[in-house]
Amino acid sequence: MTKFRTLFTAGLIASLTAAPALAVGLYGQWRVSFDAHPGGPLPFTLDVREGKTGPQAWLVNAPERLKVEQVQVTGDSITLIFPSYSSKLELKAAGNDTLAGTATVLRATGTVTLAARAQRGSWRFTPTAVKPAGNVAGRWNLTYGDNKVKGLVLLKQVGSQVSGTVQLPTGDMRYLSGELNGTQLKLSTFDGSFTSLWQGTLAGDTLKGASFAATSRPAGNPWEAKKEKQATMNAVLVEAPGGERLSFRLPTPEGQMISLNDPRYKGKVVVITLGGAWCPNCHDEAIFMGPYAARRQKEGLEMIGLQFEYGTDQARAMRQITSFKTRYKLPYPMVYGGQPNAEDTKKVLGDLAPVKVWPSTIFIGRDGRVKEVHVGWAGPATGALSEKVKREFDETVTKLLKQKA
Repeated sequence: MTKFRTLFTAGLIASLTAAPALAVGLYGQWRVSFDAHPGGPLPFTLDVREGKTGPQAWLVNAPERLKVEQVQVTGDSITLIFPSYSSKLELKAAGNDTLAGTATVLRATGTVTLAARAQRGSWRFTPTAVKPAGNVAGRWNLTYGDNKVKGLVLLKQVGSQVSGTVQLPTGDMRYLSGELNGTQLKLSTFDGSFTSLWQGTLAGDTLKGASFAATSRPAGNPWEAKKEKQATMNAVLVEAPGGERLSFRLPTPEGQMISLNDPRYKGKVVVITLGGAWCPNCHDEAIFMGPYAARRQKEGLEMIGLQFEYGTDQARAMRQITSFKTRYKLPYPMVYGGQPNAEDTKKVLGDLAPVKVWPSTIFIGRDGRVKEVHVGWAGPATGALSEKVKREFDETVTKLLKQKA
């Protein structure tokens, strides 16, 4: 009897301290849709699986499978949390093998709530096979928005399924996934915070339509693209300032004050990334920057992440910066510069402001003077364009490391 009681007590304690189990009915692939998103329903795939330490989940925007940072389970509910974005997606069983809930995402105007519903399956816009009217695979020269900004559309197509991205001077749209249904092209993405919905009509070698984000106006942003084999663009604009010296002294979440006059930066090449946790391309950039900084530090490279976050709550901004740094294991200091507006960037950067494109990068030589500014980034969804941007970044760093103080 004593042995039985001992085993029973041990089992009870283990059951009380173990991570909550996810209801079996919540495992699998779900088609989640933000039905009230500007421009119409924005769908994506959610894949929920049992892991060694509890439930795990991935957001699927083909070909990307983006692992959710934190998964919390309470009864028949699942909450997907993205601390590095300060956003979350909450879903609860709603009967008939469906889920319902909301996503909360942070924008410049404040918190935005998107109603979400989910049903079993991984189809995107149309549940049955559709017959495409043509093939949109290839490179397209893009004219975007009311100001007719020039950009690039990169697409792949297998049957009716289409994937790819759009590169603008302000950055790329990350991984877009969808279909060509007859002449109608629809692409979407959701990465835990960033939403983008692209709709267009195919007519010969021209695509024409509108794109929408979570806070877009009803009509969206108009766009038109023409297919051209040699279509290309410079994803990053390289500027050569007049050798300015920066003199900011800014706080880190750990309570330090960082200045370029600190001894650790004397005689070093310093790269300053200008970003914010709200910026999706800044997340893609951080994936590259962390390992790069660690690898080249012994050669004399130092880096600083200069973050500008939404809102006036500095304590919240500091938590945001910590979550961003932790997610990407960044080995260099991250400092808080204020909000991503002309006034705050001017206070910190002087004549190098205002910052209009996020992320941007400042390169400082061993003599402490600004040598180059790279405006923009191209993430992994752009393929060869991303590799070109990273190669040019490396070439600039290598050139500066060879120079004397």
